[in-house]
Amino acid sequence: MIDLTFGITSKLKVFPGSPQPSFIKWSKFDIHGYDSEAMFLSTHTGTHVDAPSHFISNAANIDQIAVDRFFCKNALLVKILKKANQQISYKDIVNQGINENDTAVVISTGWEKQAEKDNYVLDNPGISADAAKYLVEKKVNAVAIDTPSIDAGIDNDFTAHKILLSNNILIIENLCNLEKINRNRFTLVAIPLKLIGSTGSPVRVIGIEE
Repeated sequence: MIDLTFGITSKLKVFPGSPQPSFIKWSKFDIHGYDSEAMFLSTHTGTHVDAPSHFISNAANIDQIAVDRFFCKNALLVKILKKANQQISYKDIVNQGINENDTAVVISTGWEKQAEKDNYVLDNPGISADAAKYLVEKKVNAVAIDTPSIDAGIDNDFTAHKILLSNNILIIENLCNLEKINRNRFTLVAIPLKLIGSTGSPVRVIGIEE
């Protein structure tokens, strides 16, 4: 089992305008007999999953998605190295061997190595419109990527988000450790919190090689 999840800390880079994660000491062992924390963060913080309602009006929230969709038995890992603001095109993915049995497509761009850079959440690579439409045609259940957004930083229209989510395809963003996956196909597990009415949730993503 390989952990593909970024740890959430108060220093984690977030999109401009999003709240910085904070953990507030709520109880103390020496006073209350136990320790606990309250936390404040966006539901789209760190490694997380987008529900269709994130960009699509009257679409499913995270709690309304069947739980088996977060267990992708046949996830295909594709390595398409990209630099800042570059887009993954139809030509990049059409010959990657996506087939009807692939429940998720996991894209490794190498951008996770830029996680400490100031431009990590502003200039990331992402998926182009023609690539997103191709993934819709392949009827995948989910698309996952090692960038903070499925859209390239230069795409202020969030094109890939809208194409995928309007077709009920889940989006899993901000993966890490994909270089530790040694096989083209593996099992991807990404279970969100059951946040009623929420447009997304942080997830603990695990890759399982059998």
